Amino acid sequence: MAYRPDDTADYVGLQRITGTLGGKSGTFVLSTAGTFDGQAASGTWTVLVGSGTEELAGLTGTGTFTAPSGGEPTVSLDYDL
Repeated sequence: MAYRPDDTADYVGLQRITGTLGGKSGTFVLSTAGTFDGQAASGTWTVLVGSGTEELAGLTGTGTFTAPSGGEPTVSLDYDL
């Protein structure tokens, strides 16, 4: 994260996900980019090509998220498997 003097920020990252998606299990990696406006983080993510394992091999997709400070996040992932 890169914070500015007004406590807002931009960030990038990678997240390794382990679990079940569409009834299939395995792992995959999301590339994340977003902003923090002082109240909530929001941004987009993309499944890294070739990162799916086991039954999630070949997974592709993109999504969005919003995570307010102290609140429940809202996430979406549109994917093909």
